[in-house]
Amino acid sequence: MVDSPVDRTRSGAARTVITPPVGYPMGNWGLRQGVAKGIHRDIHARAVVFERYGMLLAIVSLEIAGLTSETVQAIKARIFQVAGIPVDNILLNFTHNHTSPDTIVSLPKEWITWAAWLADQVAGVVFNAVNQAMPANVGSGLGSFDGWTVNRQYPNRQIDTEVGVMVVNDDEGSPIARLVNFACHGVADGGQYLEWSGDFAGEMSAEIEDRVPGAVAIYIQGAAGDIHPFDWWFGNRASEHLHSHEDTALLGKSLANVALKVGEGVSASSDVALGVATAVTRLPRHQVNWTIEAALDNRKKLAVALGTYTGETWLPGTTTANTAENHPELYGWGNNEVSLAGNQSLPAVPITIRGFRIGDTLISAHAGELFNELGSNIKDGAGDNRPWIASYCDEYIGYISTRHPHDEIAAIPVTEIVDMKKYRRYYGTTTSPFAPEAGETLVETAIEVLKTL
Repeated sequence: MVDSPVDRTRSGAARTVITPPVGYPMGNWGLRQGVAKGIHRDIHARAVVFERYGMLLAIVSLEIAGLTSETVQAIKARIFQVAGIPVDNILLNFTHNHTSPDTIVSLPKEWITWAAWLADQVAGVVFNAVNQAMPANVGSGLGSFDGWTVNRQYPNRQIDTEVGVMVVNDDEGSPIARLVNFACHGVADGGQYLEWSGDFAGEMSAEIEDRVPGAVAIYIQGAAGDIHPFDWWFGNRASEHLHSHEDTALLGKSLANVALKVGEGVSASSDVALGVATAVTRLPRHQVNWTIEAALDNRKKLAVALGTYTGETWLPGTTTANTAENHPELYGWGNNEVSLAGNQSLPAVPITIRGFRIGDTLISAHAGELFNELGSNIKDGAGDNRPWIASYCDEYIGYISTRHPHDEIAAIPVTEIVDMKKYRRYYGTTTSPFAPEAGETLVETAIEVLKTL
């Protein structure tokens, strides 16, 4: 018996270029203050949609670092307007690529026009995917990508190197999409370049699309809050990798090789259930042991003692592992400590946790730079059906750290915590706007959501 269209899940996928113009400031690395002078690899938006029994859901990957709440809301509203997909059914994920516009925590005036254009482009690529939807067969598998990433705070600690792969084909076996879930900060391309680039995720997608013609290859960023490529743990000055385009291509293509191998062993099914669930929880604020007055006084003294940094690009030999030690005038000048003291009495931050089911694959999606161990805790607590973790979704809200590093630095005074030679490795914890228990709250809520699917 042939399935009727009503009984079958339909799927379509599309991609489009969203590379900004040259001549605009790059940012995303504090030590890179120049404007873009070229394009190494175009930046893309990629989307895949699934539809069954009237339910539509979309997974969208943007090769940029992140966006503000207002811009994300505008994108989702535009998607709903042109494609009819409810905002709760949209998984909007960022690869957290640092060689993209610096629009993470604010929208500078020079980026307002581009951001409005971006909403149209993203909505258009989703509409294109919907318009191309056809009966689909879907399957998924798990692999591992060991030895390519490191916990940047604790380099000897075990990390999650799972690679989730979803294969989406039509009834003739022709590819529609390949989805890849992995956890690694998008910092392979470095600040010595004044060129837009898609970083390793863009390299991975391009490699898969070259080798699987017709497929749209979508990277979903995982719990990468404290995960760096290669051996770039904080303080390492001996790495042979220097953020070159060659390093980036090596990482991306090697990940593509693993994903393609996993995909070859996947059995696709036409019986693909869809589901979406959401819950809202609140993340308590980071509490510090200093006052706003002490932080302001310390920042004033540091500004005089350290001076001001100006530099168009990284200096030779710079990596993300040594930037702060080399340049405390940018990374250790006390502004973060002022922000923490000023914000600690504000209300807890509401966060929406989303769960998605696509066939046998469950995805836990949320905003924030979730530390890797917390992502593993969600996977371990979700039961037999081990889910994917999609961090860096929706608006940028900052780091969500594990409890252990919080406890290690809780008593360090404001005048000492800014010492980058001693405390840079706690970056992501020192800069988290959330309390130690926030990560545990997120994990608990995420598991509850997944168990409803």
